Amino acid sequence: MVAAKGGTVMSMDRRRLQAWLLRLAGAVELLAFGAVVMPRSWMEASHEWLGLGEMPRGAVLMFMIRQASYAYGMHGVSLFVLATDVERYRKLVILNGVAFLLAAPVFFLIDHTEGMPLYWTVFDSLGCGFFGAALLWLDFGGRAR
Repeated sequence: MVAAKGGTVMSMDRRRLQAWLLRLAGAVELLAFGAVVMPRSWMEASHEWLGLGEMPRGAVLMFMIRQASYAYGMHGVSLFVLATDVERYRKLVILNGVAFLLAAPVFFLIDHTEGMPLYWTVFDSLGCGFFGAALLWLDFGGRAR
């Protein structure tokens, strides 16, 4: 057990697991950097391969894809930073847990109303929800009362 500020205690195993979960999510989000520089032809091929039909054209779409991908990638970097010391960055880890938990129903509604395939909608929503819940459970479930 490791003592933290305020007299709370969190087991080393839970801290370690929380850090590894942050690194795992961060690694997945780092993959988004690829779309920042990915040729449009590759995006079009991926769009069709995913069963989404022909990819629409337009500057706004490409702007959104590339800027959102950059933001996801940078969030991945921030998760790696949080993983370096989950006790020190506890409030930010909790914020990320809550944000991922809230993203689950938001992403479900977005994915569903925009006509994303069912597998995408389920994976996107449940992935965020379970990750957020796991971060919070490891934090609050691992603390002495």
